[in-house]
Amino acid sequence: MKTYNIVAYFIMALSFVACEKSSEESTEEIAIEAPTNYTVFLSSSNNLNAVVLGTPNDELIVKNSVASFSEIPSEYVKFRDSDEISFYYTSNCQANIELYNAANYTTNSFQVFQDLDPCAIEVTAITHTAELIFIAYERELLGKDMQNVVRIISLNNSGENHIDISLDKKPVDLITSSNRLFVLTLNEFVTDEYHLSVFDLNTTQQIVELDLGYNALKLFKNNSEQVLISYPELHTTLDPISLDKTYTTYSENTAPDFITTKDSFLDSSGKMYFQKAMLNTEIDMVPAIYDFQTNNTVVYLFENFLTESDINVKYRIATTTSIGYDEQNNYMLIGYQKKGEVNKGGILRITPAPDFKIIDNIDLDGVPQTIFVN
Repeated sequence: MKTYNIVAYFIMALSFVACEKSSEESTEEIAIEAPTNYTVFLSSSNNLNAVVLGTPNDELIVKNSVASFSEIPSEYVKFRDSDEISFYYTSNCQANIELYNAANYTTNSFQVFQDLDPCAIEVTAITHTAELIFIAYERELLGKDMQNVVRIISLNNSGENHIDISLDKKPVDLITSSNRLFVLTLNEFVTDEYHLSVFDLNTTQQIVELDLGYNALKLFKNNSEQVLISYPELHTTLDPISLDKTYTTYSENTAPDFITTKDSFLDSSGKMYFQKAMLNTEIDMVPAIYDFQTNNTVVYLFENFLTESDINVKYRIATTTSIGYDEQNNYMLIGYQKKGEVNKGGILRITPAPDFKIIDNIDLDGVPQTIFVN
């Protein structure tokens, strides 16, 4: 096993409390303490499928494909939480939902929008709870303005019954918290400003609409069920009940840049793992971890811990496509696409800072898009 010096660097947002993080190095060998499975969603040949990786001899291997998960076309909309991921996609103008539970390896699949022409609508975002799935979409009505809707579907009846909530602006993102639905909307034809509509899920009635100004591009949720509204230069933390706001601003060159990530999740301590866009680096999308308690971002630049030969010959890393975290063994999993091969990728396992080490790597027939630790 080859070890490397610590390579991550930290960026600090402006906040009420600033905490220093240790950068102490460690050169101790790390042994895998607990065998772990990883469910990895891979894109290949314009389709998405899933495999299970295991570590029977402290080394990553492909154990099997996920038989209950059918191939999904490359054009899809997804939402993930700690254990589940949901996909919306169309095939031959039929709209489908596929919900996969990585904890018990089960899939729930059904058709939606059977009362509409799925090829005539644009789905902009989805989210789900244990009982419901929410699909935000817009469609152009003949001779009229755009129709903007959030459709709520019960997972207990496989999509047969639904409730539609009409919106007066384009839905951009949505998330649920405390039995409320939060819908980020854009007034794209008048002001280009963003708004947040809050609905009571018991009545589906709107409680309030909040003005968010410009560039409120993405919604997240932290481990305290607070709603996070992400801007390029700050994020707003919203209490889901009182709707009180707390602002965290970033100074120059310190923005975590959540809005660039295509895949993210929180660990049990509330840290966010995501992909961060970088300028003037050899690889423009890299793994990053943001700690909401200290407002620190740890960014992992490949050129700081891999040689040029490692990047271009051994691993052939083109860009970061997904990220996972094995809390039991303290391993971060970096999914990447290989250079010059759109259907080939790999996963690099490391221990995160401050005790940084490279553990191992596995090459895959497909590009990792989402990683779950089972």
